[in-house]
Amino acid sequence: MIKVLVALVGLIIFSLAVHAQSIPAAKNPKYNSQLNPDYNSSINPTYNSSINPQFNSSLNPEYNSFVNPNYNSSINPNYNSSINPKYNSSINPTLNPGVNPTLSVWTGFYIFNKKSDIIGVVVMTKQDILLSFNTQGKWNGYLAPNSQGGYNMFSAEGEWIGYLIHNSQTGYNLFSKKGEWLGFLS
Repeated sequence: MIKVLVALVGLIIFSLAVHAQSIPAAKNPKYNSQLNPDYNSSINPTYNSSINPQFNSSLNPEYNSFVNPNYNSSINPNYNSSINPKYNSSINPTLNPGVNPTLSVWTGFYIFNKKSDIIGVVVMTKQDILLSFNTQGKWNGYLAPNSQGGYNMFSAEGEWIGYLIHNSQTGYNLFSKKGEWLGFLS
């Protein structure tokens, strides 16, 4: 009963913490124009082709097998259990409360859509795996390093669904598996 109460209180605190009003101004693109792709073209892949996988083939998993988990088994959690939360309990938020933002203090990034609305958070783990949660604190995926400075994004079930590319400053841009720009991390 106490565990349920602690989890419920943690979820309530987490839900309150991810609303725009409580995002630190230094990480909030609505208050910090350096983080906002609408006001900072150097982090916007629409205006900066060097960070756009549709124009920079070295970043694009369709053209670079080193960053494509379908061709590089070392970055594919279906073949590398050390980067798969299903088999590595230290990076599994259902088994390790230290990487679950509803149950502990976390470090990582806020996830925003292209309109700068918050859509989730990404928690950093000690193994350089990032865990993705929606704004209600539900674990919805994880990101594994792709050996080129970015990350591949997988659903909680292990399906490859997208990737992150460093935005040339302090964050990342989020792309679908097909290369569509979806949002960014700050």
